[in-house]
Amino acid sequence: MKTYKSIEETIADVRKKDKRYNYIILVITLIMITVIATIVIINYETKAKKSAALIAQNEDTIEENKIMIAKLKTKEIENRQLREQDSIRTDSIKRLVKTLRQELSIIRKELAKGNGFSSNQAVVIANLNEAQDRLNQITNNISDNTIVRYYKRKADGDRIVNMIQNMKDPSFRLNVKDVPNDNGYIKINTLWFGTDVNRVEVAKLLEALKKINVRINNVKEFDNPKTKEWKKAAIEIGYEPLNTVTNIKLTESQVANLRVNNNNIKYNVRFYSYKPNQRIKSQLATIIKKENYNLKVYPDWKKQYSFFAKVPTVFYYDRNTKDIAEKLAATLSNYVKGVNFKVQFGSGYGIKQSEKKNTFIIHYTQ
Repeated sequence: MKTYKSIEETIADVRKKDKRYNYIILVITLIMITVIATIVIINYETKAKKSAALIAQNEDTIEENKIMIAKLKTKEIENRQLREQDSIRTDSIKRLVKTLRQELSIIRKELAKGNGFSSNQAVVIANLNEAQDRLNQITNNISDNTIVRYYKRKADGDRIVNMIQNMKDPSFRLNVKDVPNDNGYIKINTLWFGTDVNRVEVAKLLEALKKINVRINNVKEFDNPKTKEWKKAAIEIGYEPLNTVTNIKLTESQVANLRVNNNNIKYNVRFYSYKPNQRIKSQLATIIKKENYNLKVYPDWKKQYSFFAKVPTVFYYDRNTKDIAEKLAATLSNYVKGVNFKVQFGSGYGIKQSEKKNTFIIHYTQ
């Protein structure tokens, strides 16, 4: 016969089961809390260690920076002292050079007063010139100013050298270069400058050249890939057979200082020749380009036609341009020995009406 638990027994069994379940839940909860707490503690300790290591590293870096700053301050003090010493030495050398130049100038003047010009005087003057060159080298080497390489031409004389050496604002380091095969007739006409050169210095140098009547027709930046890098902090002045002015990277006010009063570029010159001396023909063409005319040289004629001038001649085709033709003829005659150009009003054959006011034709034969 099946027996049934009393209500009291049933309640007691349920309570036992509830206690067992609650105990399991409690244990699981405690385990989870323990695991979470352990993870939190581990993460905290890891972060704390990293923070401590970072703080230690920052302290080392700060200490290294302090040491570096102390070294830099010491170096700056040493550099300042060296600069002061260099300045004293430089001023002393400059004063010495100035005195020597004055003495050399006095000696040169005394030699010039002498009667005649003996071989001994020639030797002394040659030695004076060499000493002057060495003084220039010394002056150049003790300066941080922009270097100016001057490809000196005989036709320029000494005025450009003297002018650059005496400039104060700005001052330049002058480096004079000899020009091979200088015929003594061609003058400088071009100024080049590097990318790092102060454009104001360029403008002031050009203005100074203009004041001593040195005509610069071409002003441009170095563009030769092989040399522009090492020339980027330098200026050069010399001759180049070009008849156009390159665009200048200067401000408008600076560009105004660079313009040269030369209207020759608006005139066209046609150069014809019959049995010419090729060397002299080349010289004549070079001079015409140098004077900034637009030149076109034609092939030599193989026959002397009746209308071809018997002597070197500059033809003009407008009465108002006679003075320009005379100036061109005089320039060619003065620059090339043994060649004398005359001026003649042309008949105008082959010349358009619109060309007569700005066109000249040259006939050249030996």
